[in-house]
Amino acid sequence: MRDGNWRFVLRSARIEYPVFRITMSATDLENTALRNVRHFTLFRMFFSARFYYPVYALLFLDYGLTLPQFAMLNGLWALTIVVLEIPSGALADTVGRRNLLILAGVCMVVEMGVLLVAPIGGGTLLFVLFAINRVLSGAAEAAASGADEALVYDSMKAAGIESRWGHVLERVQRDTSLAFFFAMMIGAACYDPEMVNAVFKTLGSAFRVEQAQLIKVPIVLTFLSSLVVLWMAFRMQEVAHEKSLTVRETLAQSWQQSLVGARWIWATSLPFGIILAAMVLDSVIRQFLTLASEYWNVIHLPIASYGLIGSGMALMGVFVPRLARYMADHGTPLKNFLWLVGAVFVGLYGLAMAIPYWGIVPAIFLYASIQMTGYFVSRYLNEAAPSEQRATILSFRGLSTNFAYGVVSMLYSGFIVAIKARQEPVDGMSDEIAQQLVFVESITWFPLYFVCSVALVFLVHRLRFKRTKGN
Repeated sequence: MRDGNWRFVLRSARIEYPVFRITMSATDLENTALRNVRHFTLFRMFFSARFYYPVYALLFLDYGLTLPQFAMLNGLWALTIVVLEIPSGALADTVGRRNLLILAGVCMVVEMGVLLVAPIGGGTLLFVLFAINRVLSGAAEAAASGADEALVYDSMKAAGIESRWGHVLERVQRDTSLAFFFAMMIGAACYDPEMVNAVFKTLGSAFRVEQAQLIKVPIVLTFLSSLVVLWMAFRMQEVAHEKSLTVRETLAQSWQQSLVGARWIWATSLPFGIILAAMVLDSVIRQFLTLASEYWNVIHLPIASYGLIGSGMALMGVFVPRLARYMADHGTPLKNFLWLVGAVFVGLYGLAMAIPYWGIVPAIFLYASIQMTGYFVSRYLNEAAPSEQRATILSFRGLSTNFAYGVVSMLYSGFIVAIKARQEPVDGMSDEIAQQLVFVESITWFPLYFVCSVALVFLVHRLRFKRTKGN
């Protein structure tokens, strides 16, 4: 089936959605599904592995932004995702998943283009352009979230090969981890003038560069990646029912789709439990990942090793998804959740000890756990969700985990303030040492917080469905 058989036209304020115009054979459906899997894999690889990630904060500051502005921009990014997550999922289920993926690709191209034209040290204009970048980045995340998986899973289901979904997830996570590894290594290397100049010298060139000349190199590389993302979005094919709605009807149906999805999650035990489990696991692990560089400093690891650590942890994605698939094939969701709870608790308890050098070992438990959490949540929700609501349901996953992470971040910030308030000043103690003491004390509370939040999840789930059965 060629792309010419797909249509998205706006005529007299009416939208026609892409549909198959002829009946496809079983072989055609399977070939389409397998092509979607390949394009989905490349879409995820180039969408997720961005070359500026290893120098993310440094790059923003080198552009001329201040630390408060950097914090505000990150908050704007998270807020954009939370606001758009559910509407985008509902739109994917009404106007088509492929259209949302194309929108995500366009947003990524434009967001990188904005940074390419942003003037270094541009003052107010620079901040405005970065704000546009953060909104577009959040919109791209929201548009892609759920729509990509829903499109591929439904095409596999139409071909009768949805049983292979676990293998597909394993492959996608593995390849994305490898792409992330290379993006981290290349992005950090091309931002280091000493590294770049050493390469020029090895090649026999007398050309030399300075830091200011390299600021936009990771952005250029990511811009090229965004073109691949957009290309893969156009190459995907969707198996859909024909629909023809006005713009107003589309918006109304999208809102209704969100309400239906929310009621389905609230009324169904398994997806409700999966969402709760994802919130409690993802939020505490991501909180540590946000603080990881400070933790590496506390356990006396050299700064030069931080990029290597991130790349090494990313490589765990080569084998962790296979273990997750085995656990999903042979264990129940509850059993696998309890295994993850145990692994995360061991990791948090080990982090609280802040053992010099060897403190990196418990962090491995957290990196592996967040990768397994992503696999389990995606697999279980895709298998449970109705086809017509799949993208909407998957969007609730992104909304809930981002919301939980935001709440945990605010709680942690308040906790840090409280620790500082009761910390007694010590003569001769530097601000850096005092900050490290506050940090170490704060992470000693992570295991207790995690145990309490897990207990709360079990209580909420039990009360919700015990009441339902009683009715």
